[in-house]
Amino acid sequence: MPRYSLPILILRYPVTVFTLLIPVFNEEQAIESTLTKAHDTMQRLGEEYEILVVNDGSTDGTADILKNSKVPNLRVITHPVNRGYGASMKTGIRKSKGELIGTTDADGTYPVEQLVTMLKIMKEKQAEMIVGARTKKGVQIPLIRKPAKAIVNKLANTLVGMKIPDNNSGLRIFTRELAEKYMHLYPQGFSFTITITLASLTNDHIVEYYPIDYFKRQGKSSMSSGINGVKHFLNFLGLIVRIMTYFRPLRFFIWPSAILIIAGVAISIRTIQMDSNISDAGMLLLLTGLQIGLFGLHAEVVARHSQKN
Repeated sequence: MPRYSLPILILRYPVTVFTLLIPVFNEEQAIESTLTKAHDTMQRLGEEYEILVVNDGSTDGTADILKNSKVPNLRVITHPVNRGYGASMKTGIRKSKGELIGTTDADGTYPVEQLVTMLKIMKEKQAEMIVGARTKKGVQIPLIRKPAKAIVNKLANTLVGMKIPDNNSGLRIFTRELAEKYMHLYPQGFSFTITITLASLTNDHIVEYYPIDYFKRQGKSSMSSGINGVKHFLNFLGLIVRIMTYFRPLRFFIWPSAILIIAGVAISIRTIQMDSNISDAGMLLLLTGLQIGLFGLHAEVVARHSQKN
């Protein structure tokens, strides 16, 4: 299991409430079985717990199932209208009682029982977050998601300078302190998980990964179908650029800077050889590349200074 930073201090996990946070939107086919599995898993933790469900304006029978549920230690918070996955996560974090917060989806895709092992590893490693990485053989990730996922993963790996086993898994445990630290960055939509992942890794928090299975969802997904799939893919790309310019701006600006400088030098050399003259276009590209590089360097200094403070 990879470990991505060295602990700077000894983390303490007080004996307190563990919150399992489950955002839900139109999951009438899966929510009941998800709650049953969640309750069975929480009983095995050996700690006081709550199961906190954020119903994000469901329009099917989800609300009635939650209202009539007999699952112990269940709390339900309802958004009057659908506000998005990220909004549900932020609501849940704010309203949760736990200093440690676990998350899973309501669609039956994640092996929620693995949270027991993940919590044990998290405490042993003194980690601030542990992520269930969907890397086991036979995981059932929809084929339509794989090309976009590969592109997003490549950009994310470039940002943090390492290979991330899974950057947006919905099965994870993190400390309340970590989640609240980057609350201002979390978007309203489906990008909560990748945001907290990239923010944690780019700021040298201790993150562990644990391999898990990933099952075929129960019910229909609205995330990867049709225009929604394209929309979410573009949102992921925009998010990575935003996180990169926020935490590691030089890694973003260095690429256009290098391309323009190389192009400027190449054009200038060519015109000197052929016309015995320096091309205006070559000089323009060269100077623009240098300016972008210096801007990125200045932004990097400002970002590092802000993070220290």
